[in-house]
Amino acid sequence: MKKLGSFIAIMLLLIQFMGCSSTSSPEDVALDTSDEKLFVWNGLNHWYFWQDDVADLADNRFGNNGEFSTFLNRYSNEEALFNQLLHRDDDFSWLIQDYKVHEEALLGISKSFGFRFGLLRESQENSRVLGYIRYVVPGSPADDAGLKRGDVFNGMNGQILNLDNYQNLLSGDTYALAMAKVTDFVPSPRTYTVEGIDKEINITAINLQENPIHRSKVIETETSRVGYLMYNSFRYNFHDDLNQRFGDFKNTGIDDLVIDLRYNGGGTLITSALLASLISGVSSDEIFAELIHGSKRESRNSTFDFLDSVPVYDDEGNFSRNDDINSLRMNRLYVLTSRNSASASEALINGLLPFGVEVILIGDVTAGKDEGSITVYDAPEANYSPRNDDERSKINPNHMRAMQPIIFKIFNKERGDYPDGFFPDFEIREFDFLENLPGLGDPSEPLLSVALNHIKGEGFPAVAKTHITGSPVFIFDSAELGVLRDDIYLLPGDLEMK
Repeated sequence: MKKLGSFIAIMLLLIQFMGCSSTSSPEDVALDTSDEKLFVWNGLNHWYFWQDDVADLADNRFGNNGEFSTFLNRYSNEEALFNQLLHRDDDFSWLIQDYKVHEEALLGISKSFGFRFGLLRESQENSRVLGYIRYVVPGSPADDAGLKRGDVFNGMNGQILNLDNYQNLLSGDTYALAMAKVTDFVPSPRTYTVEGIDKEINITAINLQENPIHRSKVIETETSRVGYLMYNSFRYNFHDDLNQRFGDFKNTGIDDLVIDLRYNGGGTLITSALLASLISGVSSDEIFAELIHGSKRESRNSTFDFLDSVPVYDDEGNFSRNDDINSLRMNRLYVLTSRNSASASEALINGLLPFGVEVILIGDVTAGKDEGSITVYDAPEANYSPRNDDERSKINPNHMRAMQPIIFKIFNKERGDYPDGFFPDFEIREFDFLENLPGLGDPSEPLLSVALNHIKGEGFPAVAKTHITGSPVFIFDSAELGVLRDDIYLLPGDLEMK
């Protein structure tokens, strides 16, 4: 297999690989169907991991143009067609509404209130829904409004939240949050009361760029210096900042490292490889990940190496330079996890396991997302990658659709993967502590305190299962409102090697 360790120098593109091919569809397709439907079928036929398992995507599925157009026009729109063509095992491919909005989201830019929240069903006895703030982006509308981690709300836009109305209430660009508090908490058996506090907070979403590094600090314990990094997305245009934070850890001389990935749903594979390299210092001759494509594209099966330098990109995603890497060479790593820890977060854990790094997981089982994708555009060639305005103008101007299909499975050097997620060494969830939820990076924060106590040699406490018993049911994470989904993305240069 051809390694991709030398690919960095050619990754000069705005974002991900583009293109679809119509070579597998009948020639001279009748023009009585939409461009969008043709794009969907062609793109999935060319790239999709499960293409040979979906009968309607077979190269010889249609005998003539009439059969092909009749099939496409059977569906009311391109989204219905796309969903019908997905394999039963695929939970992660999606159709992109507006590729320009998608491109900005990959750089951390999106319309946002600037806070992430979770919704819980109060109890099995009622249908009321309780929201709690997971974190607030500095300088955002939520920050300006005074929201902070641990704040609780039970109403929005004049209505009490419940299982029937919360989805509609979350769809707007303006929130009026009815704030509440949790009282009368009893841990076992778990009971509590939610009370309104006659306080409303009004916020409006704006276009906002979020730094994926939410918090980094050094915590002094009785026995060691501990580096803590709250990392919320693998975004390649923040590589220089990530490297600098590790430089700070290195200069301080930390003894242990805690990476908080509880809200990290993934991002670019190169960034996952970079973080693994910053943590471990594993040689760039070693394999971080192996990518196995569907049978139609198995010639693209490749290995993806650890890094010995830092590829730096500007705010628009253009490659700028390579910097020296501030590797820590840790032989033990603590990772804080939740069911929102997915894809590139899991690839980080998986990629380190063959190299003697002891990875200790604290939190909840991870998502089990061992698949990756590319962005496919409606462009004239399968290998089309717009490097300038002239080439970009060749993307079909009649619509803004693109797609993000699963095209590969990801494994580590030893062919290990994680379809069921990674199970924690110690199970604990933050929303079991709503009555007292400290700030992220606070040594008393529930997940972090478990890690710090273990680092100090105190072992794991024996109470986590008690806290989880009788917990409210987590029903919604506000990240689901965003443009992106949990995934591992490839940059264009990753595929140009074939």
